[in-house]
Amino acid sequence: MPTFKRADQEQIEKAKDLLEAAPAAEPGFVKSLFFGRVKLDEVVPYPRQELAESQRTGELLARLDAFLEKEVDADRIDVEERIPQSVLDGLGRLGVLGMTVPREYGGGGFSHTAYCRVLERISAHCASTAVVVGAHQSIGLKALVLMGNEEQKRRFLPPLARGEMLAAFSLSEPDVGSDAASVQTEARPSADGSHWILNGQKRYATNAALAGMITVMAKTPITVDGVTRDKVTAFIVTPDLPGFEVVSPNRSKCGVRGSWQATLRFTDMPVPTDRILGQHGKGLKVALSVLDYGRCTLSAGCVGGAKHLLNMSVQRAKSRQQFGRPIGEFHLIKEKLAIMAETTFAMDALTYLAAGLVDRHSEDMMLETAIAKLFCSEGLWQIADDAVQIWGGEGYMREHGLERALRDARINRIVEGTTEVMTAFIALVGMKGVGEEFEQILRAGKHPIGNFGRLARFAREQWRDIVIGADISGLHEQLEVEGHTLARLTNQLAREVSRLLRTYKQDILDMQLLQQRVAWSAVDLYAMAAVISKLESMLSTANGNGNGHHDLQRDLLIGKGFCRRAANRITQRLNSLFVNQDAATISEADALLG
Repeated sequence: MPTFKRADQEQIEKAKDLLEAAPAAEPGFVKSLFFGRVKLDEVVPYPRQELAESQRTGELLARLDAFLEKEVDADRIDVEERIPQSVLDGLGRLGVLGMTVPREYGGGGFSHTAYCRVLERISAHCASTAVVVGAHQSIGLKALVLMGNEEQKRRFLPPLARGEMLAAFSLSEPDVGSDAASVQTEARPSADGSHWILNGQKRYATNAALAGMITVMAKTPITVDGVTRDKVTAFIVTPDLPGFEVVSPNRSKCGVRGSWQATLRFTDMPVPTDRILGQHGKGLKVALSVLDYGRCTLSAGCVGGAKHLLNMSVQRAKSRQQFGRPIGEFHLIKEKLAIMAETTFAMDALTYLAAGLVDRHSEDMMLETAIAKLFCSEGLWQIADDAVQIWGGEGYMREHGLERALRDARINRIVEGTTEVMTAFIALVGMKGVGEEFEQILRAGKHPIGNFGRLARFAREQWRDIVIGADISGLHEQLEVEGHTLARLTNQLAREVSRLLRTYKQDILDMQLLQQRVAWSAVDLYAMAAVISKLESMLSTANGNGNGHHDLQRDLLIGKGFCRRAANRITQRLNSLFVNQDAATISEADALLG
């Protein structure tokens, strides 16, 4: 995409750092949608656990369920704003805190899919406990597993896997939220080169007040071709280092009150040179890699909450009487239940599709995991709100856990990339490849003789992807309509993205209301693909009577319903890209802002 005219040199350098941290790969499923391509082989067949691991995961889940029921009092944790040490010790004994740590370092060696299944179950019971487990394993120790050297792994991973100490991941700062490239905490080399001197402040670092190991992002000087500039580096920090201070434990929050987020201060803290995680100056790569895992497991937690709330809502709709009949007989309640069921099914489908990409080490899953986080965090929030509405006044009271679930769900729309940041991220990363291709063709068009092959290839691809459209074949006959709809809407997305880039060029970088429509169209397309893939898998394992999968016909009804509703949303968004009230909306906000 052409360089944004108003970007200063510092912003340009940050953008280069982000691109370097996320090297180009063959476009995955979502990036291909922006070109009008449906890479069905990326999502079909739907990923499945190997039989042996599935059985091992089932056995762990059975032990975990018994432990949660007996030892974890979610209401008490919420009121007291702390998770008892006995709960953390018990999770350590069960092996939950070291599930994804390789066996040679004392962990369980489970897949990411297995870990998501466990985190889903914990979240359904107690969101605070799920947050602590996720911060420890999804992001806290994940950088060590992915980027640590052998000495670092053998020193830290065994006690972390056993739950003898917790891990934390520290990125956010008082003036820096989701902008990983703009951290102000800095590390400078000591005069003798034996250590780094760390100064700065971090906040909202879950587990950091209790952690024995913290992954900390800091800017460090690095010289390339005689030019010195700051780049982000990841460090392993332990609380025994001089100059380490927990300023505040960040308690008294709206939700997930049992988890502790800390504000940390580092004052001339000496960090040994052997504590760098990965390579010097490559901290953004560490951060982005870790967030791919964290966003996927956050989604699994949302799935667990959604399933629990949906079940509570269905039971309440059957039992609660109003005007002499169960409220489940009223159409406004039926509509809520239907949408809750569709959303939950889609959340589950795209979360475990993304987990499958993680397990097969996909080279390009950045947008898939980002979409999982965005879709599931927004979906759970709406489901929690509707569940309280279905329960009425009783839902607003503490005793049923629904008001706690509503409070707990709110944080998911903020952490690991706010809804607004993730929306712009998905749109701009998705459109970036299309914009770059246009830019190359424009340059080639100025010298057509020498670039005839490139121009001809571009013309063929444009004809195939945008004029003809994607070819989807091989799906089960019961999913042909949904498959054709997916192909048609993908074609429309590509045509509208091309038109946007031709019309607005680099100015699209500032037009976030258009970005929102593009991003959520891609989100719903990926969710549709995930639902289709999951239904295809169910149908393929069903016997001749269609009864080989539990509740297959109900799931088909719900999955197809989601696809219809998503298709309507996508059509509405794409049709309003060029005919809308955006200018009036912005003018109103400007008037308020003075």
